[in-house]
Amino acid sequence: MFPNEEQLQTMDRWLSICRQQYNSALLDKQRFYQKNKTGLSRNELQKQQTKDKQTCALLKTMPSQPLQEVLFRLEEAYKNFFEGRARYPKIKKHKDYTSITFTQFGVEERKIKSKKTGGVNVRDVRYAASLDENNHLLISKLGSVYVNVHRPLEGKVKQVTIQRQGHRWFAIFSVERHVNETVISLFNQQALM
Repeated sequence: MFPNEEQLQTMDRWLSICRQQYNSALLDKQRFYQKNKTGLSRNELQKQQTKDKQTCALLKTMPSQPLQEVLFRLEEAYKNFFEGRARYPKIKKHKDYTSITFTQFGVEERKIKSKKTGGVNVRDVRYAASLDENNHLLISKLGSVYVNVHRPLEGKVKQVTIQRQGHRWFAIFSVERHVNETVISLFNQQALM
């Protein structure tokens, strides 16, 4: 990615906000458990996050998808801990939180009912992140950032993760592809047995 200086500052600020949200949610879960001996669900944390967004101007400066994804990461960290695949979730330092994810990607045609006429119109609706034909990543509340797409994106892009590595930024696209089932001949089946 090749963001300008203002976009760099915005993305750094977004990472900082997401890290703070992660740490705050982790502490909230710990305090709630100590007090009530029950867990705090992601849904309850998202409700609190929505309330916080009404009062905190800083949270309004970034798209909602990365903020919601922070709570998903925390939920996965707890799940991995309880299933024995990881250690207990810890407070994230600046160097530990290096990416944000936009879970909805692209442009979609939608039928929208007109309130005035009652008719149905079809129009393009752009998600919080999308890629145009000139390899510019369009991100809500950030603008257009040129991306060096070094290979064609095969399939439908489902989400994009923006990651900071040192002073460089990368866009990581997750795509959904149709995989053809391979036909195994009778000869190959016998060879496998």
